[in-house]
Parts: sequence; structure tokens; C-alpha cells
Amino acid sequence: MVGTTKRRGGADVQTNLVLGERFEQSASWELAITSIHESRFGDHVIIGRDENGHLRRALVQSKRSPRDPVVGETWRVTGEIKPHRDFGPQLYAEVSLPLVPKGRAIIRHLATDKRFPGVGWATADRLWNGFGESIYDVIRDRDLKALAAIVGADRAVTIVDGFGMLSEEVEVFRWLDRYGVSPRVAGAAARVWGFGAIDRIKVDPYTMTLLEPWQDVDARALRLGVVLDDRRRIAAAVEEALAIRFRAGHMASPTPVVKQLVRRLLSPWEDDPTRAVDVALATGRVVSPNPETLQSRACRFMEDEIARLIAERVRRQQPNFDGKLIVDAIAKVEEEIGYRLTDAQREAVFMATSSGVSVLRGGAGTGKTTVVRAILAALEALRDDLPAPQSDGVEHLQVALAGRAVRRIAEATQRPASTLSRLVHDIEDAGRRVRGGTIIFDESSMLDTPTVYRLLIQVSNEVKLIFIGDPGQLAPIGPGLPFHTMVKTSGIPSVNLDVVHRQDNATGIPAIASAVRRGNPVGLRRFDPNVASSPGVYLFPASKEEVAAKTIAAFRAMCGPVPANEKTAALHDMDVQILTQIKNGSAGSKDLNRAIESEYMARQRKIENWGLSVGSKVMWLRNDYSKAPQLDEAGNALIDKTTSRPICCGFMNGSLGVVMRPHAKGAWVKFDDGTEDAITSADLEKLTYGWAISVHKAQGSAFRRVIIPLVNSKLLDRTMLYTAITRGIETVVLVGNPDHLHEIIAMPPKALERGNYLRLENAIPAT
Repeated sequence: MVGTTKRRGGADVQTNLVLGERFEQSASWELAITSIHESRFGDHVIIGRDENGHLRRALVQSKRSPRDPVVGETWRVTGEIKPHRDFGPQLYAEVSLPLVPKGRAIIRHLATDKRFPGVGWATADRLWNGFGESIYDVIRDRDLKALAAIVGADRAVTIVDGFGMLSEEVEVFRWLDRYGVSPRVAGAAARVWGFGAIDRIKVDPYTMTLLEPWQDVDARALRLGVVLDDRRRIAAAVEEALAIRFRAGHMASPTPVVKQLVRRLLSPWEDDPTRAVDVALATGRVVSPNPETLQSRACRFMEDEIARLIAERVRRQQPNFDGKLIVDAIAKVEEEIGYRLTDAQREAVFMATSSGVSVLRGGAGTGKTTVVRAILAALEALRDDLPAPQSDGVEHLQVALAGRAVRRIAEATQRPASTLSRLVHDIEDAGRRVRGGTIIFDESSMLDTPTVYRLLIQVSNEVKLIFIGDPGQLAPIGPGLPFHTMVKTSGIPSVNLDVVHRQDNATGIPAIASAVRRGNPVGLRRFDPNVASSPGVYLFPASKEEVAAKTIAAFRAMCGPVPANEKTAALHDMDVQILTQIKNGSAGSKDLNRAIESEYMARQRKIENWGLSVGSKVMWLRNDYSKAPQLDEAGNALIDKTTSRPICCGFMNGSLGVVMRPHAKGAWVKFDDGTEDAITSADLEKLTYGWAISVHKAQGSAFRRVIIPLVNSKLLDRTMLYTAITRGIETVVLVGNPDHLHEIIAMPPKALERGNYLRLENAIPAT
């Protein structure tokens, strides 16, 4: 029986892949992969020829494979065969591993695998015709001379190196699979350590705690004969305790806290955890900066390097410049914005232009972004005054955390901005080198220590760094408090802004926010749904059970009735945003998003069966640098001359957008940072609804009207509440129990109690 072919997404897929065979229940195939189809969940359907040349189809779940498959490779897939309603028999893989190809499969492997650039079908055929099965021996023996006689010296080296990499990778997968290591973890080990992973893990099985949970690694090691008091085990437990603390935000930890964690990890080992700490210190992988504190060596190194690199910038002699250029630049900005900068704002401009590192701090809405506009104008004036050789390569960059914040500062400063993720990607992955100029970091209170370290080691000391933020807002999601430490370091030039400009004082937002920031009690007016858009900060009293319903009621009161078909523009223009502390639960972002989407998009055109409509508000969840190609004046994509690929703006994590219309690929989405592009079903895992988002995602953004449901959460403290309130420009509505609100405000923020040992004052003399 010969199967027919259906057309799906531009790919020919055979509906009946078993040729005249009895239907199997389970099987193990070695497939030479001919095509791959990624699902919306990150899984892969692979289609290929088995050992008998039959075309087979298998579903490979991402969690059951060490890495993504590649066309041209040979994979062993083992599992159960079940009928697929559209494509016939399909194997659902329980085990899937890449193999070193054998037989004629090497032709496809060499011709299609990206490990072998410049080797196509014709070259692969010549090799097979020249060597036949002995081609494997020629490659394994690295007989470059024999290969070069057919394909040339360069391609011979490419083939030997690429095949060797695959062979080593496959051996790592096989060895780890034998000991019960999950495929994805095995793939990570191969990427991190290569073929050396095997020897590394043999010497110390606890090496795998970098990639697997402690419980799994410890249980496997004990099964393999490691004893309870093995020095490797007890030292690894101390490192794991510090890793647990690191994941909770701490760069350093009190020794008693670490010992308590160690005792729990090593149970049923009954010895004093002091011995474990001593053993860990002896390895050098754990350090003790003082008798009461422990750190991993990596954390200590990062903090030492940050202190050294910041101190170098502070001490670096800055060139003399014409102060009149700064004064003129400030005057020009004042003329453009229509008001005079305050004395503190003017001082900040002079500070930033004359310092290698500087800090501009101030509460929400105190005009920090306006100062950035003046700083950039002054820096550009100074650059333009330099002779040509000195001004070459001087860049002045402004960076924000979220896409919406990028748009806000770009509009406020009239200059381009990018997300921090984009800058890090360009530096680490695209090879960009920032050799001179300035980088201005917005919302610096959310910069964690590893991020600051990565940036400092990548950026030349010739580049000025300006950190702008508010220590009273959210702390970083990652570990450490580097910005808060900079603010307290007298040797780093710093200016504090304390006059609120963003919100009109008449709204009451500045006064309420200031009280929350200081931990003082607040008196709020009761929210009235009949005048929902009135400026101010309001409380909508609600019990724990009522918070979700009253949050949606406040949204309805502000947004009005459900829009008619194709009439969602007015809804989005109202700029109403729900800010949550949690994802799950009736008052979490997931349920609130679903409720609003189903109600307010009920009359809109649906996008296939995606759960989206034209007019849906969405948020992008993962940086994707292949989206939103840049276009020339004729509307054609700009091409990178080095890679021959389109130059793309990318969709950034946290960007809010709207589904604009259906598209041949699925739907066209436009985001608030100005990027737009088509999305397909494979992109749906990178999207969520945007009606309700986390406060963390909103930091650096501003909305006309904000609704904040108050629920019990370990993340909710006065810094989060203050950040949420100050996202509102006109109206803020808090939904919850008044007593709960007062408790949140009165309680000191736990995030600011994080352990760290960044000692900038030791490296930077006070001024």
C-alpha cells in the first residue's frame, strides 16, 4: 500500500509510512532524518528512513532528547507506535539519542548537517564513491591526505573535526544514559564539558549538581558506592547549600544558615556540619571572607571583579572638556521641553559627563529620564567637538529592562534605546564591541550581580557607565544588590532627585507612593465604579475570596462595555493595566487574563484555534532575535553582509503588544517597542495574554490607569507595592483587605536583606 501525501505548512508529509507491514505496537528505529517539524511546545516530529529504507515518523519530546535533532543525523528512537488521525502510524519516543551514522547514511549526514559547511551532496557522493564503507575508517583515523585528494584540504579538516565532535557527543550521551541521567541533562553535560564530561563525572559524581537536583545526584552516587562521609559528598553539600541560597538571591550567607542546610542535605549523616564546611574550604571552591560568612568561590570572584573594575573607572582620569558645551546643551533641552531643569538635575548632567562611573537615583517620576535626555545631548556635543580620529567609535547607549520601558525612554530622550537583553546578546553572541562612549542603565535597582559582572568584563574601561534607578523599588530577580551598594558608596559620584514630575500632585499618587516607600500608613479613598477614571489612588475593599471578582469589576468600570467587532482600538487607548504579584490562583495573572480575554474579545475575529483574537493584548515571554526584520526604504529586508541573514530588531521578553490582523502565517502582532511581525503556531509558547502582568514585568513602564489586586505572596512587600503604584499616571486602584494593605506597608522589605559581600568602599576611596 502506497500512502498519499498531505500538504502541511509548506512541507510534504506522508500519511502512511509503513509499506505493506503488519501494524506494530512498539519498536526501536534508527532513522536517518530527512525532515523535522517543531511543535508549539518545543517537541519535534522527525521523519526519516530506517535501516530498510522505509519512511518513518516519530514524535520526540524535548524532555526525552539530549538536544534538538538535525536533518541529516541518524537517531535511535524507541517507544510505542500509535495511529495518528492525519498521518497514520507514529512512534511516540520514550528514548531518543543521536548515533554515529553507518553505511550510506553518511552521505546525507555530510551533505545536510551544519557541522560540515561547504560539503554538499556532490562532495558527499564523491567520498562514498571513492571510499565506500571504508570512509568511516578514513575519518576515524584522521587520514587528511586521503580525504584531501578528493575534497581538498580545508574540507578534509572540516569533515574530520565535525565527525569527531559528533562521535564524542554520542559517547557522552550513551555513558550518561547508562547511569540514568535524563537526556536533557546529558545534552547539557556534553555542551558544557564535551568528551571530558565522562572523566570529570567519574572523578567526582557530584559535579552533576551543576545540572541536576541534589537529590538525584546524591541518590545515584550512593547507589554507585559513594559512602555517606565521602569528602566529595560532604564538600558538595556545602556548595549545594550555597547554591540554594544563591537561587534565593544571596551572594553570601551566614555560616550557621549554611550549616543548617548542609545538615538537611546530608541526612542521615550525623556528623557535625562544621567538618563539612572545613572540607569544602580546603577544596578552595568555598571561601570565607570573614569568620561569620561563607561564599562560593564564583560569587567571591564576581564581587571582587566588580569592585576592581568599578574602582578602575572611578580612578581613571577624565579628559578636560569645555563646560560651555554642557551649559549650551542643557539650555537647548530646556527649550525643547519647555521648562528649566532643577539644580539637582543640572548637577547630574555635569556629574555624568565627567565621571567614569556615576549614580543617578530618585523616586518614580522625579525626572530621571529628562536628565538622561540632557546627559545625552551634552555627551553628543562633547563628541562632536572632538577631532575626527578621537570621535570615531564613540557611542552613547541607553538601556532598559523591558520593551515598553525602551519605548518610553526612546520617546522621552528622542534617541534610540535597546533592552538590556539585546545589548548582552549583541556583545556576547554577535561580537559587538563597545570601545568608547557611554552606557546608561535605566531601572538599575533590578540589575543583579552576575549581570553587572558580565557587562563590566565585556565593556572597555574607556566607556562611561551611568546607573539610574530607585533603591526603593523592586530588587533584582537574580542574586545580589549591586545598585544598592553603589548608592551607599561615597566614593562613587551620585546625585539624588526628590521632586516628583511624572504624576500631577493633584492625583495624590506622589504623596501616597512616598508614604508607602517610607513605610508610613496611608489613608485611601474608596473606589467608586461610577467614576472609575477619576484621578487618584483608591482602595476597593475586598475579602480574600472577592479580590479576583472585584479586580475584574474595576477593569469593567474603567474600560466600559465589550467592544464591537473591529472596535478594540478605544479599549487599548484607555491604557488600563492589571499588575499582579502571582501567576496562579483566581487573582493571579493566568486566571485574570483568561477571564478578560474571553469577555472582552468575545465579538472579535478569532485567529485559527489559538485562543487569540484580532485585538487580543499579548505579552512576549522569550527573547527572539529572528523576529521583526529591519526594512530599507523600498520595504526590503536589510541583510547582514557577514552572515547573509536578515538584520532583525527581535521580539524582547516582556514586550506588550496587540494582535493586529490575521496573516498567511497565522497572525500579525505589533509590540509597544515598535517592533512588529507575523507569528505562527510555533510561537504560541512564547506568548501569553497581556491584560494582567507581573509587577516585575512592568518596572520601567507607565500606564494611565493601574489596578493592583493584593494577595498573600512572599514576593509582596512595600518595594513591590511602591513600584506598582508608581506605574500609574492618573489612576491607581488597590483591590484587597485594608488590614492586609497596612501590614504590607509596615513590614520591612525582605528583598533588601539579601546577603552579599560586595565591598566597593574598600576599593574606592571616599571623595
